Amino acid sequence: MPPAAISLPPLSVLLQHLAGILPLSALIEFIDIATKVHLFELNGSVALWNWPVTPPGARLLLSGEDTSDACCLDRIQRSIVLHCIDGRYGDWYPSSTPTTTRLCVSAQKNVIVVPNASPNMADVMGRKQRLEVVRVRQQAPELASKSHLPLYRAVVSRLPAHSIKYTFVSAVGWLCLVGLVIISLLAQLYVAAAYLLLMPLTGKLVQFSHGGKARRLLDERASEFQRLVVATSSLNGSEWWAFYGGSFTLNSFLNKPLHRTSNPPNPKLLRRLLRVMIAAQWALIVTSCAQQNWGAFVISFWIAICACVSTYVYPPESSVQDWLQDSCNLSLEKIQAEFSSRRSMLTAMVYLNPDSKEQRTEWIDPILAPSADRKDWESALFAVMATGTSLALLDDLGHYGGYRIYR
Repeated sequence: MPPAAISLPPLSVLLQHLAGILPLSALIEFIDIATKVHLFELNGSVALWNWPVTPPGARLLLSGEDTSDACCLDRIQRSIVLHCIDGRYGDWYPSSTPTTTRLCVSAQKNVIVVPNASPNMADVMGRKQRLEVVRVRQQAPELASKSHLPLYRAVVSRLPAHSIKYTFVSAVGWLCLVGLVIISLLAQLYVAAAYLLLMPLTGKLVQFSHGGKARRLLDERASEFQRLVVATSSLNGSEWWAFYGGSFTLNSFLNKPLHRTSNPPNPKLLRRLLRVMIAAQWALIVTSCAQQNWGAFVISFWIAICACVSTYVYPPESSVQDWLQDSCNLSLEKIQAEFSSRRSMLTAMVYLNPDSKEQRTEWIDPILAPSADRKDWESALFAVMATGTSLALLDDLGHYGGYRIYR
């Protein structure tokens, strides 16, 4: 065999032992592979070079689950239910996108906190309730503002809807991958070069089988009617969301599955090919451990790069934000407040609900059953709604007649 174009120094005994262990880190789940697959199905925002597959990831990718109606963690068997209550008709239904909704809300870092100056907040016996009002707004697509440029419109319409940050991270990753492959070949580290080349091949198969194109809302029409939808993980919990926005948008966002623009041509064949790719990855990892040379460090370095990119450089929060802005043309704004009791929080919900002008409160029946005391509370609330009120007064109205409800 001719000498290598790049001569690397020999490894010490300690480094040889490390080289026999480090590549096995590819079999350990350093990142949340389920969230990674979910985001890929949602937005296609996982670069093709970022697909080292762990055993749990292999079970997920090869499961054969139907991905047409719901992304990975939105499927019934993999999601935690998110109860939704329509603020007009009172429909009580589980959200079709529970995990996606939670990711979208948690990704909003700019939270407006409204202080509650009510003396009821000092009651240590009270059961505090936190309400986050999420205002969902439709934004005009950036392409519309430049529709007078036919060439621009023709080019952009054929490009994936990815942010500048993702494009930059993806491009840097490709440069690093090509550079490492060249160095590995010149140094005759063929096992490492083969492992690196398997990354984009594996990613391409995942793209064919699980999407790769951003999903969209089923109904993207703008609505002149504003709606309030209450959401919570448990009707007996203490954390609540109140989504406020256009009726079409909220219904598509919470109650309808996200639209997948393409389906795999031959799912069974793709799963077989993907199984071969994953098995080849693991075989090369074991081989590099047996060789105990610099190739093991190259493989370990690439695994670490992929984990850092998915966790810190381009985390799930960035991916969800880009999906909202680039694919759905939506912006979310969170306003957070805390109340001293369940009744006080319901007071704020009724006050914020645009359909309360018709004095319709049947929608809160799943949370608070009808009663004579509730009628007195509603009468007091509707009496002050026309004049406006403060958060502290809303909290006091929640204790109308000296009655509190702790559920």
